[in-house]
Amino acid sequence: MAQWNNGRRFEGRVAVVTGAGGALGGAVAKALGAEGAAVALGYRSSADSAQEALASIEAAGSSGHTGQLEVTDSDSVDAFVAEVAERYGRIDVLVNAAGRIDPADAVRFADSDVAAFTTLLDVDLLGSFRVCQAAVPHLRESGNGAIVNFSGSYGNGVNQDNVVNSVAVTYCAAKGGVRAFTSALARDLAPEIRVNAIAPGPIAANWEDDWEIPKEHIDEALAMTPLGRMGKPEEIAESVLYLASDGGGYTTGQVLEVSGGWIMDG
Repeated sequence: MAQWNNGRRFEGRVAVVTGAGGALGGAVAKALGAEGAAVALGYRSSADSAQEALASIEAAGSSGHTGQLEVTDSDSVDAFVAEVAERYGRIDVLVNAAGRIDPADAVRFADSDVAAFTTLLDVDLLGSFRVCQAAVPHLRESGNGAIVNFSGSYGNGVNQDNVVNSVAVTYCAAKGGVRAFTSALARDLAPEIRVNAIAPGPIAANWEDDWEIPKEHIDEALAMTPLGRMGKPEEIAESVLYLASDGGGYTTGQVLEVSGGWIMDG
């Protein structure tokens, strides 16, 4: 039976969230748990953050567990997904929030490094592929499976040295691959499983330390964002929940821009 927006849309369902030790993955995991899902939180290195998200889920009266997950390793992926299916007996929702954060990806094309680009593709694109491939049989068996991938918004800036606003070439290529993968996978898996993606714009984070982005570049990007601010992780999580819920049941193969108007269709 469909669960509309009654505050417990995911009651009785099991969700897998990769990158759950990060700001966005953690917010998604907590939001799913708050609405009744049992949540498997996969993390690569941020065990403490994932555990904090799990504590929030349990405080909301839901269940879950954390587990180390390396999305670049097929054995790790297969073992993690198999454990989730064995523990809960089903998988209904997959959110691929794992993504690489490295200053080597926030550079102009001339400064791009092949090894860094290869790793970026391995995490963001092939990582999503691996987890989807492992989870799809379980999602199909559940009868109402939903996948939400994480793509990205392409910047609209004119300052090519500002990779927040114009966005780095390799990052665009990797996230563009996720867009194409999402569209093709949605067609391949329909009608049993819906597949969509979220494309966050600039989200509140530690840009200067994580990406080595100067503050003036961040300010310039915000000046070209119609809503004039960074997005909140919780806003991304709410958008993910819509795509994964019964309320998004007639939506598949789409990339939802949640970017404060940074990118506009039409």
